[in-house]
Amino acid sequence: MSWKSHIVRKSLADVEPYRPGKPISEVQRELGLQSAIRLCSNENPWPLPEKVLAAVRASSEEICRYPDPASYRLKRAIAMKWGRSPSEVIVGAGTEGILYSLFQSIIDEGDEVAYAVPTYPMYGLAAAAAGAKRIEIRTERDGGGSGIERLADACGPRTKALVICNPNNPTGTIMNRADLTALANSLNGRETLLILDEAYAEYVEDPKFASGIDLFDQLGNVVMIRTFSKIYGLAALRVAYAIAPKPVVETYLKVRKVFEVNSIAQNAALAALSETAYIQEVREKTLAERERMSNALREMGIHVQPTQTNFIILDFPNARTVFENLLMEGIIVRLGDDLGFPGHLRVTVGLPEENDLFLQGLGKVLKRIAGR
Repeated sequence: MSWKSHIVRKSLADVEPYRPGKPISEVQRELGLQSAIRLCSNENPWPLPEKVLAAVRASSEEICRYPDPASYRLKRAIAMKWGRSPSEVIVGAGTEGILYSLFQSIIDEGDEVAYAVPTYPMYGLAAAAAGAKRIEIRTERDGGGSGIERLADACGPRTKALVICNPNNPTGTIMNRADLTALANSLNGRETLLILDEAYAEYVEDPKFASGIDLFDQLGNVVMIRTFSKIYGLAALRVAYAIAPKPVVETYLKVRKVFEVNSIAQNAALAALSETAYIQEVREKTLAERERMSNALREMGIHVQPTQTNFIILDFPNARTVFENLLMEGIIVRLGDDLGFPGHLRVTVGLPEENDLFLQGLGKVLKRIAGR
């Protein structure tokens, strides 16, 4: 048995695997339920445009062939969308796929990756997989300032990258334009790469929000990551992209998986990029449902935190009890404990009928708990 412990990387001993939201099939199987709704993974539940579905059908006829390893057509379309060169574009298998390869391409032994917490747990896992030291930075939540000084001061001479989720998952908050610019300028002098995960950017309403592309045009130390898994509705296909400095892209290409993004994903994403009317419609419907849900929850006496995303955050001291009771009602939400955010539940804004079932189920659960 000793050889097995010798083989396993010791630096991963304290790393916990990522705990994704429960699939509907798992909840039905475990609890014996006939039906369930999934509001735990911030997916876009609205039906996809016919153009995207047609691209999926056409691509499925060629699955005996390897995909284009360069994602040539998709990469050019992304470059055109943002007014960049294709040589500044990375296409990868979801945000985590890009992060894993990106960290492997820039991390040397002894280097650090920093990130503010609570945030998407995959940053720490990808950093650990690349052998980096993880620097977790606690920033004040409400009314306590932006924490910019803490973020900048935590980045030392061996900090290769600082990752900011903007808007942040799981808190739903944004770093505003002034703070983001100040942080980027500070890191530029320290030779630290600022990686901005903008998975939820299409849902932002706050005019103080600034995309990483604005900073990319001004500074040379910014990587902006976007995904097709959220508002574009292609979560199952695992495709995302990044805009990054050319030297970073060139190094990334040395370590990325050659056929990482399959043909169906490439062609579906290419079709989805041109569906601007659909994206705007989904945005408007989602924001309207988010407002309706938030108002209904406040009327129930529940504290709902402000959010710039397609999910809402609920404060519950007994969050695990509420979460487990909701599961018994066939309602899958996200427990904040799994995201480093205890005392909270994260609830995706779903279809209107799903949101109604959630509100009804939560009311039933709270009455049940109160009657104990």
